[in-house]
Amino acid sequence: MGVSMEKQQDFTQEAKKVLDAMNLKKIPLDEELSSIRVERGSIDIEVYEAEKIEKVVLCTIKLHETGVLEASVLVWPEEGYDLPIFWCNLTQVPTIMNVPIFDFIPLLDIVVWPEYAERYMPGLGDLKIKALEILGDTVLDKATDLPSLVAYALSPYKIVANITEDGVTRIPQIAQAYIEEYLMHWKKADPLPAGPEREFSIRKKASTRKLMKGNDPGYPFMIDVFGEERTHKVFDVVF
Repeated sequence: MGVSMEKQQDFTQEAKKVLDAMNLKKIPLDEELSSIRVERGSIDIEVYEAEKIEKVVLCTIKLHETGVLEASVLVWPEEGYDLPIFWCNLTQVPTIMNVPIFDFIPLLDIVVWPEYAERYMPGLGDLKIKALEILGDTVLDKATDLPSLVAYALSPYKIVANITEDGVTRIPQIAQAYIEEYLMHWKKADPLPAGPEREFSIRKKASTRKLMKGNDPGYPFMIDVFGEERTHKVFDVVF
């Protein structure tokens, strides 16, 4: 592939530089999880915590035989805060696809609580427009379907596209814009008061975690390469 593991690592590490505005504190992981190396693949994971944030996860996975590379940045808000989940993911399959995902996964129903939509959706819509402008003619298909039930949890302004390798080099710039928008909301975020909204957000976060953990399309491939026990541990850390 023209854009390989180094570029993937650059994407997560460049994202971390922007997220450092949260004064991230590293959460120690067992050495067997932070850097996994087996004959057929590798996984690198870093986990951080911050004020109002349960965990920030940076994860890069490589499967040697298929050449599949996946890098992701996930920001899980602290329970009860009125923040969405930030998710940026980039999956590359040689000669087949390069699929980025960008979204703020809402933790309140944006129809039942329209003020939540008014707070987060307009900016997210603008980010999508700008991201597609940055990607330009590197977009092969901007209506790519997410092959997972996780699609149920995403916002109306999600980006799931198939892009060229040249488009992959533009992902760090787009990620920076999304993270800067998220940081703006993070600074303003307050705990939700006791009541229906708080109860729903907590339930939605737990359900989203369960949905993402149970419907990752890469799960069977990871079990094949890294084994069931190790894969379960990785999923527990990421989600």
